[in-house]
Amino acid sequence: MDAEAIKEKANAAAEGITFTDCACETLTQVPDFAMDMAISHMVNAASDQGVDSICCEFLEANNPMG
Repeated sequence: MDAEAIKEKANAAAEGITFTDCACETLTQVPDFAMDMAISHMVNAASDQGVDSICCEFLEANNPMG
């Protein structure tokens, strides 16, 4: 999945939470079959932490795969 498609899907996942271009570019490394799960995990983490913009640093800090 390309970064633009990821951005569209990710930004539609939860009202009030957006994914930066950098975060979407980073998410291109996630296999397509796992994309929904990855987006959901990041949205949940953002909600729990009171974050409204998901950036590369947030992805790295909240990556369940280490």
